[in-house]
Amino acid sequence: MKQLFLFFQPAIFLFIIGACQNSGDSNGQLADLGKDFEEVLAVPPTEQPSNFPSEELENPVGNQRMLVKRGNMEFESVQLENDNQKIRNILPRFNAYVDSENFSNNDYSSSYQLSIKVPVAQFEALMDTLSSVGKRTTNKSSNAEDVTRRYRDLNATIESKKALENRYRELLSKATQIKDMLEIERNLNDLRNEIEGYERSFRTLQGDINYSTINLYFFQLKDQKQAEKPSFFNRLAKAFQGGWDMFIWLLLALVRLWPIAVLGAFTWAIVMLVKKKNKSKI
Repeated sequence: MKQLFLFFQPAIFLFIIGACQNSGDSNGQLADLGKDFEEVLAVPPTEQPSNFPSEELENPVGNQRMLVKRGNMEFESVQLENDNQKIRNILPRFNAYVDSENFSNNDYSSSYQLSIKVPVAQFEALMDTLSSVGKRTTNKSSNAEDVTRRYRDLNATIESKKALENRYRELLSKATQIKDMLEIERNLNDLRNEIEGYERSFRTLQGDINYSTINLYFFQLKDQKQAEKPSFFNRLAKAFQGGWDMFIWLLLALVRLWPIAVLGAFTWAIVMLVKKKNKSKI
């Protein structure tokens, strides 16, 4: 039996050493987790490093350029309402729609101002079609803004923030101290608000890229010679208003002349007093 123990003694010794090493590795992992926990809590969310490879951040959309196209057009109309209806009938053919509109009317002209959204692939075709509406085009322009860098930066920032959010959630699931849990949850809330803000900006930018904007202004001039004359009641109301304004003006003028009125009354009183004395002498 003793010989058998001596035979297996080297194997038992190696087993004990391996167990001790594994125990040391486990303790080391726990120590590393605590260290990572403290480091993440110490650094603000906005300064956390990204866990994504740098080459992925540099070109998340490949070689495609992200453009925001905008157009401006102005034309004179002979029949404003007919042209307005004609434009409304044209837009569905290009999958476009009116995002906002404004109607204006004065003594000299009537006009519409429309903000039109159109898929970027139909932008040029719709601009050319709108040019044929109305009497004459007085202004037409377009531009394309390259937003590729902004698009990539927003996309990379969102992915980086989401990776940090996952790291916080992992630490929260392993935290045992109430103080640490509260601190992680506070940072998670701040980080979630940041992510939602970036996502809103990203969705708005994507919408501007996918749908171009055309600002359309068209107007109809009024013939002043053939302008509609005011009705009898309108003229009567204006005459009454004019008479009232004149009465107020005269009243104010009299009020301003009160020193003269006082002087006149004083002079009249003296004259009457003198006449009375003369009569008494006679």
